Amino acid sequence: MAGRLEGKVAVVNGAGSSGPGWGNGKCTAIQFARDGAKVVVVDVNPAAAEETAGLIRGEGGTALVLEADVTSQADNEAVVAKTLSEFGRLDVLAHIVGISGKLSFLDDVGGSDWDKVMDVNLKSTFLATQAAIQPMIEQKWGRIITVSSIASLRWLARNAPFAYGVSKQAVAMLTKLMAVEFAHLNITCNCIAIGMIDSPMVRGLLGEYAEVVSAIRDKGSPTGKQGTGWDTAHLAAFLASQEANYINGIEIPLDGGYTMKAPDIYPSDPIERGQ
Repeated sequence: MAGRLEGKVAVVNGAGSSGPGWGNGKCTAIQFARDGAKVVVVDVNPAAAEETAGLIRGEGGTALVLEADVTSQADNEAVVAKTLSEFGRLDVLAHIVGISGKLSFLDDVGGSDWDKVMDVNLKSTFLATQAAIQPMIEQKWGRIITVSSIASLRWLARNAPFAYGVSKQAVAMLTKLMAVEFAHLNITCNCIAIGMIDSPMVRGLLGEYAEVVSAIRDKGSPTGKQGTGWDTAHLAAFLASQEANYINGIEIPLDGGYTMKAPDIYPSDPIERGQ
């Protein structure tokens, strides 16, 4: 809905794509701008952030680019301070940040890999929301949107990134705790559990197997197709708007129904619909 974020200022962490195409953060930043928000485009990669900001400005929107390492308390505080200096308020934080870590069984998980995943996925969420919540408390209005994963909701596969699912479940719980703590101040906190999305990050991880695995992921979805970054963006924009006033403290699966689906235990379905 055009204009539903008019007059709002939104910080989008992770707003630069990790490769060619449309990542979740990139799409979200652009969608926020299309809905009328002034957008602070934050990424550890300034070139990727500038690309997103250029697309926003090309459509007539307002974008401020900030480089930040969101695992750093100082960087998160600097983002908020610069946002307030530039625009005078901060209404929405969309923290769309995450890494998968290595594919591994429990006994293969290394301490350094575990720590890195926890830092990027969980610690950054805590630090970013801790910094952004202060102006929201003062103005008695705000929206915090975090991202978890369907890996936080169910077992997905053997040899899946072990630390990833644990970190994302923790992100969801952090979001729920904040939702109750700040609800009386008209601040809502919700989490998007992202499912199989055809994104630059996923394709980068798959490398030469991207097309083959992408086809498998398409087939694994009840819809027959993976989602895109725009699906994430549309849900985030709704949660950021006045339309979602009474939605608070939930983890929403964005997965085409995948988490409702039983595992595929047969090579094919012997009974076709209608027979």
